[in-house]
Amino acid sequence: MAFSLFGGSDKKDSGAAPTSGDSSNVNSIKENLQAQILQEIALTNATELISKISNNCYEKCILNPGSSLSAADATCLDQCSEKYIQAWNTISRRYLARVQSESKN
Repeated sequence: MAFSLFGGSDKKDSGAAPTSGDSSNVNSIKENLQAQILQEIALTNATELISKISNNCYEKCILNPGSSLSAADATCLDQCSEKYIQAWNTISRRYLARVQSESKN
């Protein structure tokens, strides 16, 4: 009795073509993986945006760090954050439009 090195059987592949059921299962798995990858990319992008907003807006707006924010600091942070988000959304929309137009060609 022979055993494969990593616990599989030592049976040879029969060489049979995958059935349509196998193909739909593979497509389903592929679609699920693509959806998970897109979610991971979206999460990474959101994390990057928040990090950039935090670092850049803090440096710009908080001149004298203390135990609380002044009204001017809070206003500056709000405006700075809003500008970053608007810029990010504009760039994202244009990038997606470009990718979509290039994929059609």
